[in-house]
Amino acid sequence: MENIAFAQQIVDINRVAVDNAWNIITLLQTQTERFVRASIEQGNQIAEEGQRIVEEWTKEYNRGRQAIQDVVEENRISLEQLFSPQTQPKEAAKPKKTK
Repeated sequence: MENIAFAQQIVDINRVAVDNAWNIITLLQTQTERFVRASIEQGNQIAEEGQRIVEEWTKEYNRGRQAIQDVVEENRISLEQLFSPQTQPKEAAKPKKTK
């Protein structure tokens, strides 16, 4: 059972690391999106077609990011179920020592 507990700790550490990395990626994307929108609104440097392309790019990026997040979450759940105590075989009864 010690191996299972160790594996569960590794899964927990991995979950925290992935969540933190994902939050950073999301924050970076959100800030970049705000910057691009502000730049477009403040100046007339981009034509209407360019603005539509930027909007489509933003929507696709958000959809792709959500799809990746869904796959990561599904795999995380599978990994947690793999190492859960309910899925582990019962320990065989230890033979009693006889004198």
